[in-house]
Amino acid sequence: MRYCVTVSYLGINYVGWQRQSNGISVQEVIEDTLSSILNQTIIVVSSGRTDALVHAKGQCFHFDCQTTYSSNYLMKAINGNLPDDIYVLDICKVKDDFHARFCVSRKHYYYLINVGPYDVFSKDLAFQCRYPLDLAYMQECAKLFLGRHDFGAFCGNSYTTHPNQVRRIDSITFIKDGHFVKIAFVGKGFLRYMIRMIVGTLIEAARGRIDKEFIQYMLESRDKEACRWNAKAYGLYLEKVEYDDFEEYRIEEL
Repeated sequence: MRYCVTVSYLGINYVGWQRQSNGISVQEVIEDTLSSILNQTIIVVSSGRTDALVHAKGQCFHFDCQTTYSSNYLMKAINGNLPDDIYVLDICKVKDDFHARFCVSRKHYYYLINVGPYDVFSKDLAFQCRYPLDLAYMQECAKLFLGRHDFGAFCGNSYTTHPNQVRRIDSITFIKDGHFVKIAFVGKGFLRYMIRMIVGTLIEAARGRIDKEFIQYMLESRDKEACRWNAKAYGLYLEKVEYDDFEEYRIEEL
């Protein structure tokens, strides 16, 4: 039986989603927990990886299990054995042709910036910006990234391993709530460091250190050395993953 799971986690204590040899990952904790509960080796497949320190409010993954359990039982059992910085929000049975990565329609990310006084309580949850930002100009520059572009200059992937670095950003929205600014991104997929490098560049523009013309030049250049700014990882959140045809894959439980 295949299950689809939506999970949230604080990334600050992990080396990222994917299993790695240099530390504990979110995937490792979840797989070990599931394998222990179900008494079999469980491999999970996510909608995509998140880097070290990056958080998720709605990461999705699927896994296959030799035995069928109710979703309600699994959710309680998993949450009862996970650490308190990882929590399953939803779980359901799905058809075998559902794939957490390949069936994705859209991903929603946001980057959180504190533009007010330094806040010790959000230091691991938002970038603490210690200089004034021209938010209106920041939003104007963000429009340059909308639509379909080769984002080679704004990602950490090499053209050797990832020859196709064309992606489409459907929307970039700025939401101000008190001292915090949320920059929300929607698109089908994003390259490694792509959002963080875009945000880092927008911060430089909002500080008056670069202009729109230079950003346009970088975007068109595809030059891996062009962008020198990568916003802190702990300000980035995977908010949710959308599957347009999900109801066709879901198996209703009695």
